[in-house]
Amino acid sequence: MNKFFPVLLAICLLGSALPAAADNLKIGYIVTPKLMQESKAGKEAQGKLKKRLEDAQKALDAKLQSVKKLEADIDKKMTVLNDDEKKKLSDEYERQMRDAKRMKEDYQRELSKVEAEVMGDLNRKMRAVIEKFAKDGGYDLILDAGQALYISSKGDVTSEIITLADKAQ
Repeated sequence: MNKFFPVLLAICLLGSALPAAADNLKIGYIVTPKLMQESKAGKEAQGKLKKRLEDAQKALDAKLQSVKKLEADIDKKMTVLNDDEKKKLSDEYERQMRDAKRMKEDYQRELSKVEAEVMGDLNRKMRAVIEKFAKDGGYDLILDAGQALYISSKGDVTSEIITLADKAQ
C-alpha cells in the first residue's frame, strides 16, 4: 500500500491540474494503417517487403518441387530396389525434407529481420514528419488512433501527415 501512495498522490495532483490546462491543449491523432497504406514511403516499404517475400517463396517452392520429384522417383523405383538402395533413397528424402524445413525457417527469420529494418526506417521517417507537423501546427500531442478507446474524427491529422511525408520524399 505504501508503494502506491506516491503514485496515487501524483495522479490526484495531475488530475486536478488537467482541467485548467485542457482548454489550451491542441491534440491530433493519426490512423497508422492508413498512413502506411496511403503514403509513398509506406507503399515503398510494403513493396520492398512484398518483393522479398515473393523471392523467398519462389526459392522455397523450387526446393519443395525438388523434394516432390525425389518422392515421385522413390515411389516409382520402390518395387525394384533392394533394401540398401531403399534405405539410401529414404535417407536422402528425409535429408531433403529437413533442408526444406530449415530453408523455410531461415527465410522466416530473414523476413522478420527485414520487416523490422524496413518498418523501423519507415517509423523514423514518419516520426520526423509527425514531429515537424506537430511543432509547425502548434500541437501539444499527436496520438495513434489504435491506442485510444474513443476519438472524434475532428482530430484526425492522418491525411495532412501523408501529404507532408510524400512531399518530404
